[in-house]
Amino acid sequence: MNGAIRELPPLLGPGRKDRRRLAERLAMLRPAGLRLQQPARRRMGIPVLAKLGGWLDPVLGLNRAIATDEPITPAAPLLAAAAATLATYVCLAKLLALPDLVAMVAGIPAALFAARSMVAARRAAIRETMEDQFALALGIIIRCVRAGLPVNEGMRAVGAELPAPTGPEFRRCVDQIQLGVSFDTALVALAERCALADYRFFAVAVALQRQTGGNLAETLDNLSETIRKRRAVKLRTKALTSETRATVLVLAFMPVVVGGILMIVSPDYVMLLFNTGAGRRLLGIAILVQAFGLAVIRSISRKSLA
Repeated sequence: MNGAIRELPPLLGPGRKDRRRLAERLAMLRPAGLRLQQPARRRMGIPVLAKLGGWLDPVLGLNRAIATDEPITPAAPLLAAAAATLATYVCLAKLLALPDLVAMVAGIPAALFAARSMVAARRAAIRETMEDQFALALGIIIRCVRAGLPVNEGMRAVGAELPAPTGPEFRRCVDQIQLGVSFDTALVALAERCALADYRFFAVAVALQRQTGGNLAETLDNLSETIRKRRAVKLRTKALTSETRATVLVLAFMPVVVGGILMIVSPDYVMLLFNTGAGRRLLGIAILVQAFGLAVIRSISRKSLA
């Protein structure tokens, strides 16, 4: 069994090749014809949004078959899109004095970018919660296995003890097994539905152990230790980049703060940016450059922490 575990891809910072190998292992375990079922759509607070959710999901980049996307409602992304459209129109039409048609057309990609950014932020928050909860879930399963219980009983305990989103996913997996779905099929479906590397490692490790035998508790304990190390590396990376991210926030809000102070101290000096054509153009260009710079910095930060 230890040899089988050593064949797994390195867990500290899995690269593209490692993720491909892991996906191939899951594909080998997946029976023919297995497809993720779309869960029942949750009721949304606004009936109009519930009716429009069918075509809003592709626009917003949502996949309801994935656990990280299922709880996301389109209300917040639509509000972000409306705010981005309004800001783009004011910046281009009122400040830069461009035609209204040009400003409205430019507002479409701005709205789409804002909505998808909101969805990505919400998805990242759910992924963070699932990663934190998975360490607890793995600990519960290890204790149940060491007590002599089968793995599915440990998964049942996880479904009963942990809150959403991790608890319901394990509960759904156990329910599928009770309804006659094979253990490997339900486990692969759980890994694909959660779409996280930790769940894929868990599915591969348990499936290999069921095929080759060995001490499952020790295998899961080694997996838990490796996941904790990966988590520690990620947290260390965030800590090392915290000063840079704080500097970016300070630089982003500095013009607003300085402008507010100058508005109080010398309003006539600042009003030149609003009362004159040249001032409005300079203000519009400054806002566009600032927004573009923040978007680039945010993209670089996300890629470095991925």
